[in-house]
Amino acid sequence: MTTEELERENSIENFDFSAGERRESDIENEAGKEKIVRELAKIDSVRKLVAEKYPPYGVLRDFIDHLASTEKVFTLAGIKKFGGDEIMGIFIDSELSVMSDDTQIDKSVFIYIKKEFIKTLNDIGKVTSELRSKYGNNEAYEKFIQYLEDNLTMLLEVSRKSEESNFDVNKEKEGAIHDIIKKIAEDDKAEMEELESIYEEFKKELDKIGD
Repeated sequence: MTTEELERENSIENFDFSAGERRESDIENEAGKEKIVRELAKIDSVRKLVAEKYPPYGVLRDFIDHLASTEKVFTLAGIKKFGGDEIMGIFIDSELSVMSDDTQIDKSVFIYIKKEFIKTLNDIGKVTSELRSKYGNNEAYEKFIQYLEDNLTMLLEVSRKSEESNFDVNKEKEGAIHDIIKKIAEDDKAEMEELESIYEEFKKELDKIGD
């Protein structure tokens, strides 16, 4: 090969930058995912902090779990960088970790439940029914299945709404949480006030953590 041919082969016009661009894109995606996981971990740290002040079981503890899950839903709902299945998987992984830690139950069943949900995201009701028929006699699994059904349904709905030009994430989140408060309190004014107080405390602790 002549010097001229060698120079032509190695000229900048002949270099394929696409592989490098793909690698950079992969790195950006991984960094993006890591940031999301950190945000969800932040929410769970607040969940744990606030939950320590209340009995480990019962309405108040369940409400704190609902607050954390709803916060996660709205953190994830507007993200368009990753596909729907990927976002759902990140959410379920986060909830799976908390649930298995709380119950001290082997993660393998929770992981199976996650896989079933991811496979059938187009029909959440169907997969929920199938999983209940298999695990409905176990309270911890039943709770996890119900949790995922409620929150994945909300995540899909909020994700769709986020496409609208007039979507207000804070307004939607406040509305969702106040719906939860009404459902739990069942028009009991004293209980509603207590749940509102817990919600304010949760928000305050989340703000303290910052970015």
